[in-house]
Amino acid sequence: ATLDAPPREVFLDRDQCFEFARGRIGNVLGPRFAAIDAHPTRVRLPDEPLQLVDRIVEVEGEALSMTSGRVVTEHDILPGAWYLDGGRIPTCIAVEAGQADLFLSGYLGIDFETKGLAVYRLLDAAVTFHCPLPAPLPGAGRTIHYDIRIREFFHQGDTWLFRFEFDAAVDGALLLTMRNGCAGFFTPEALAAGQGIVLTAMDRKALPGKRPADWRTLAPMPDPGEVETYSDEQLSALRSGQAQALVQCFGEAFAGLPLSNPVGLPGGRMTLVHRVLRMDPHGGRFGLGVITGEADISPDDWFLTCHFIDDQVMPGTLMYECCLHTLRIFLLRLGWVGESDEVAYEPVPGITGQLKCRGQVTASTKQVQYEITLKELGYENGDGAPYAIADALMSADGRPIVRMTDMSLRMSGTTRGKIESLWSKVQSPKSKVQSQPSPTFNLQSTIGNPSSPTPKPQSLPPLFDRHHILAFAIGKPSEAFGDRYRVFDHERKIARLPGPPFAFLDRIVTIEGCEPWKLAAGGVIEAEYDVPLDAWYFAANRQREMPFAVLLEAALQPCGWFAAYLGSALTSEVDLRFRNLGGKATLHRNITPQSGTLHTRVKITSVSTSGGMIIQHFAFDMRDREGDVYTGTTYFGFFTAQALANQVGIRDADLYVPSANDRAQARAFDYPQARPFPDDQWRMIDRVELFAPRGGAHGLGFIRGVAKVNPEAWFFKAHFYQDPVWPGSLGLESFIQLVKVAAWERWGGEGSGVLGLESGVGERELGGEFRTMALGMGHEWVYRGQIIPRDKRVTVEATITGVDDARRRITADGWLSVDGRVIYRMNGFALTMPPGR
Repeated sequence: ATLDAPPREVFLDRDQCFEFARGRIGNVLGPRFAAIDAHPTRVRLPDEPLQLVDRIVEVEGEALSMTSGRVVTEHDILPGAWYLDGGRIPTCIAVEAGQADLFLSGYLGIDFETKGLAVYRLLDAAVTFHCPLPAPLPGAGRTIHYDIRIREFFHQGDTWLFRFEFDAAVDGALLLTMRNGCAGFFTPEALAAGQGIVLTAMDRKALPGKRPADWRTLAPMPDPGEVETYSDEQLSALRSGQAQALVQCFGEAFAGLPLSNPVGLPGGRMTLVHRVLRMDPHGGRFGLGVITGEADISPDDWFLTCHFIDDQVMPGTLMYECCLHTLRIFLLRLGWVGESDEVAYEPVPGITGQLKCRGQVTASTKQVQYEITLKELGYENGDGAPYAIADALMSADGRPIVRMTDMSLRMSGTTRGKIESLWSKVQSPKSKVQSQPSPTFNLQSTIGNPSSPTPKPQSLPPLFDRHHILAFAIGKPSEAFGDRYRVFDHERKIARLPGPPFAFLDRIVTIEGCEPWKLAAGGVIEAEYDVPLDAWYFAANRQREMPFAVLLEAALQPCGWFAAYLGSALTSEVDLRFRNLGGKATLHRNITPQSGTLHTRVKITSVSTSGGMIIQHFAFDMRDREGDVYTGTTYFGFFTAQALANQVGIRDADLYVPSANDRAQARAFDYPQARPFPDDQWRMIDRVELFAPRGGAHGLGFIRGVAKVNPEAWFFKAHFYQDPVWPGSLGLESFIQLVKVAAWERWGGEGSGVLGLESGVGERELGGEFRTMALGMGHEWVYRGQIIPRDKRVTVEATITGVDDARRRITADGWLSVDGRVIYRMNGFALTMPPGR
C-alpha cells in the first residue's frame, strides 16, 4: 500500500521494484538485461520488509554504460508502518530508504562485469540530518524524495567500486544528505580475507570529553571502577511501556519517578540489542562513559532473510540503529527520562555521522557486540533538549567490523528543566541498581508500532467470554452486545463471526481508546484463543504445526468482533456482509499444540465510508508466552449483497500462460492423499491439472490445481451463519497446498517425489513434514471476490519465484479463480520442508 496520491507516470512502480528485489531483472528492465538472471547472484533491492522504494520516479544515465547516473525515488511513511518509533521514521530507515544506488548500479551495468561472482557491500558513508520539519525525523503521512547519484565506477585491483551520494527531501525541504558514499562488489574470498576495523594508536588515545560546567547527576551512578550489566529480561522491560519499566531494568533508584508510560526501547522487528555486557559511566576514551550491548544472531533473522534474497547479510544502516539503541540505554540510565508520547529520539541536526563498514554479519554469525563511547553530553542552548554525541564500534563474534564516529542522538519533546523536575520528586533513591524480574505483558503498548514489546503475556479476566463470542457467531447478537443489536436476533441479518469448528476466538480481555457504537479509528482490543492440545486441525493437516488458514483466522477474527463492537452494522438500514479485502503479515514463530494461549492485540487504524460501503483497516500483533508469533496489517469491507453479486474480480490480473516447454514437461494427477499431505477434511485441491517442475516465469516451477465447489462442504455451514461463503483463508490454504507439491517434488526423498504420488500410493504414509510458512518473510494477499455454494469450480495457480535448497525453502506467487473470474492474489508465500523431521 502507498499513500493516497493522484496517479502519475513513473519509471518503476512498487510492484516492479519488488520484482527487481526478488524476481527477474529482465521482467523489469527488458531483454538487454535478461542474461543477468542466469547469474548465481545479482545486485538487488532488499525484499520485504526492508524494500523501502515505493517508486522510481526517473532515471538518468546510459544503461549498461558503467559511467555516472542518477535515480530519483520516493518512500511513503505509512500510518502503522512496522518501523515507526514514537510515530516517526527511525534514523536507520530514513537512511536505508535511499537504497536505490543498488538499482542504479545494476542499471548502469555492474552485473555484466561481476557476472554474479561478487556481491554488493557498503564501505563508507557520511550522513547529516537537517531540519525541514518541526523535528529532524518525519512521521506518518509524509513522503521522502531521494535524489541519488553515482559519480563514478573505479577499480581497486580486481574489485569494482563506485562513489555515490544522495539528498533526501520532504515537501521540498532538505531532510538529510549522504556524502562520500563508497560501495564495492566483493567475491566470497575477498570478504573472507578482510581485516575488519583496525584501530590505530591515535584512535585509542585518551581525549577530554565535553559536558556542561554545571552538569548535575540525576540518577545515582556506580562508583568509579564499578560497572553494571543488564540481562535480556531487564532490557525487555524497557520495551514494555509499563510504569515500572525503568525500575524493572535499572532498580529502585528509579522507583519514585512520576511517569505512567516511560520512554524506552523499540520492540518487534526493532529488538536489536538483547543484553548489556558492561555499563561504566566513568570509562571510555573520553571519560564520559562507555556501554557495550550484545545481540544474538539467528540464521532466520528478518534482516538477513530479506537483505538480500540471494546474498543474506545484515544492512550497515541497521547496524547503525543497533548502536543508537545501545546509546539510548545509557542515556536512560543517566536519568534522561520522559513520557513515551512526549519524547522522541532523533539525530542532532547539522552533526555529520561517519559510517565505515569493513566486515559483515551473515547467517553464520552467532553474536554481535556494540561498544558505545560517549564523547559529548549536554542540553541544547544550555537548558533545551538533551543530546549526546558518541563513537561506536560493532563486532561480530568478537571481530570489529563497523565503526561509527560522531553518532548523535537528542531527546526532543523534553528539556533539562522537565527532566530535573521529574527527579526532584524522587525521594531517597537507593544508590545501587539491582536485577529485576522479567516484566509481564504490557496492555498499554501500541499495536503496529516497532516499540511494541515482546515479553511474555499473561491472561486477564475476560470482558466478553466464549458464550458472548458464540452468541454473535451463531446465536442472538443481542446476547453478545446488548439491546441495540436485538433487531438482528430475528428481523435482520448481521455480519457474523465464523462458528465451530472454524471459530478461533475465545474471549476479549481488554478494550482501550474506543466506545461501543462509535465507529472511529484509534481503539485497541486484546483477544485470546486457547490452542487445544488435540485440536482437530493438527490431525486434519497431518502436521505438528498449526495450518496457515487457522493462524490467519485466529489473527483476523478479532477484527470482525471489533467491527461489530463499534456498531458497524447500525450505520446502514440495509443488511451488510463483512469481507476481508487483503493484508500483509509476517510469521515469526510456528504454533504447535504446546503453544498454549494466543494473545492477539488489534488496533483499528482507519475507517472510511463510500457509496454505501465501509472500509476498515487494522493492525494486529499475535503473541504467545514466548513473544511475537504473527504480526501484520489487514483491511475489511462491509458490503450489501448486491455489491458482492456485482464484483468483477481483480481487473489487472496477469496470469501466467504456460509455454510449450511447460506443457511438454507437464504432469497431471489427483492431489496426494497420503501423509504429509492433508486429509479429506482439510484438502482444498482435488486434482493437480498441470505441474511443470522446471517451468513458469522463473524456470523454477509452475503448478495449477482445481477443486469442485461442494455446496455441502463443512466450512460453508461454519462460515458464516446465514451467509455461506468459502473462507478466504482456505483459498490461501489451497494455494499453500499446491506449493507443498512443488516442495515435495524437490525434497521429498529418494524416489518418493511426485512420480511416486502419481503411481497411486493411496494412504501409505510417505513421511516428512512441512513448516506452515517460512519465518521472518512477509507475505501479502488480496481478495476481490467470493466463492459461494452455487459456484462450480475453483482454480488455483502457483508460480515458484524462489528456491533455497540449503534452507529447503520455496517461495511462490499465485492467483485463485472461480468459474473463470480471478478473485484472489497471493504474493511472497514461502514454506519450508525441514530434513529428517
